[in-house]
Amino acid sequence: MNSAALQIECSDQPLDFCFHASRPSLLAAALVDGTLEIHDFADLLDDDEEDSLLSSTPVHTQLLPTQSGGTKQASCRSVLFTKHGDLYTGGTGGDLAKLDTEIVCTFTTKTSPKSVLWRINDAAYNKAAVHVLHEIPENAIANQGLLVSGDDIGGVRVWDPRLMGTDTADNKLKKKPTGCLFSWKEHEDYVSSIDHSADGMTLLSASADGTLCVYDLRMAQQPSVYEKDKIVRRSDVQDDELLSLKVMKNGKKVVCGTGMGVLNVWSWGTWGDISDRFPGHPNSLDGLVKVDEDTLLTGSSDGLIRVVTVHPDKFLGVLGDHEEFPIEKLAFTSDRKYIGSLSHDNLIRLWDAAILGEDYDGDAKMSAAPTVHVTSEAHSGDEDGWDDVDDDEDMKERSTDDDDSDSSEDDDRNEDQRAGRFKTDNEKFFEDL
Repeated sequence: MNSAALQIECSDQPLDFCFHASRPSLLAAALVDGTLEIHDFADLLDDDEEDSLLSSTPVHTQLLPTQSGGTKQASCRSVLFTKHGDLYTGGTGGDLAKLDTEIVCTFTTKTSPKSVLWRINDAAYNKAAVHVLHEIPENAIANQGLLVSGDDIGGVRVWDPRLMGTDTADNKLKKKPTGCLFSWKEHEDYVSSIDHSADGMTLLSASADGTLCVYDLRMAQQPSVYEKDKIVRRSDVQDDELLSLKVMKNGKKVVCGTGMGVLNVWSWGTWGDISDRFPGHPNSLDGLVKVDEDTLLTGSSDGLIRVVTVHPDKFLGVLGDHEEFPIEKLAFTSDRKYIGSLSHDNLIRLWDAAILGEDYDGDAKMSAAPTVHVTSEAHSGDEDGWDDVDDDEDMKERSTDDDDSDSSEDDDRNEDQRAGRFKTDNEKFFEDL
């Protein structure tokens, strides 16, 4: 079984992490004790250095009231490095903060009081925890990109970073936090994951209430022209909670991981019920990361990082094993050389992503590469195990067209080449004898 190339140890359990956009070895970890740690693992790759910590900043450490009348310490729940290198954190007290990247990314034994540039205390509905942060790159609304937050009670807010931390009369009149452009409360449970379309004008959010919401940001700019049900589309309530989300197949499909280990698939533009479902994972799917438009890495609560393709639906193999610790998040470094994974311990593990590359030299590198093995055979829509839940004839025709294009000879050849890098179950069995 593949073992992690590196392990970064935090001082407490991390709840979220993010890699710097232009300095791939920099990692920000949001900890349960409310602090933010910055690690640089470059030296860990080159020598026997064991400590990667650059700085530790208490950002969300205030005491919060509990339902029993007592208090509890807040946590740093989410963290995000933007494309331009800005650093944001969200806390369980509903606050959103921006940190000085230059200060916190420099080695220091002391915490600078100027590390936090500003803080918005009412960033979430009813001061609920800011569960997830997401960046929409440059689009027609903001040439510097937009920040999106999702909270623990189903709220989604879109922010203009240029206005955040300032005082504007417009926001006071609209009773929105400073810098907040749009605010919705469509979900009935926590927002688990957020993604966006390629042009950055469509936002999607998944929730533990079993629904997918789709927001048209163009229409949202003109609320007096478009009715709310045109701006926001909400899917039918699914049988299970939605825990992760990715836009795939060049924007044709939206894939969500569920609590029962099924990948739910929506066809773009049809947001009612799902068009397909891909079962096979034995436990919940809390983490998804896109390798390419056809391939995903899935992080499951059984501790395995699997490589899967969508349409055709196949399990290609296992990239890594957390040894029964559930996987909460997956993310690529900016140079895509490593994949980070988060679990229920104090470690953030880094896995070598070279085996996923199209130019991977199997003959030259396989002997040195850790062994991974296939966990399941291909899952095809034509097999008995496939559940097609779409009864709409137009959707069937659209899905058929997509499947035809997805199963081209080039795609099959690429999938076969990638699958060939992994050991099959039979090969693994005889190899161990």
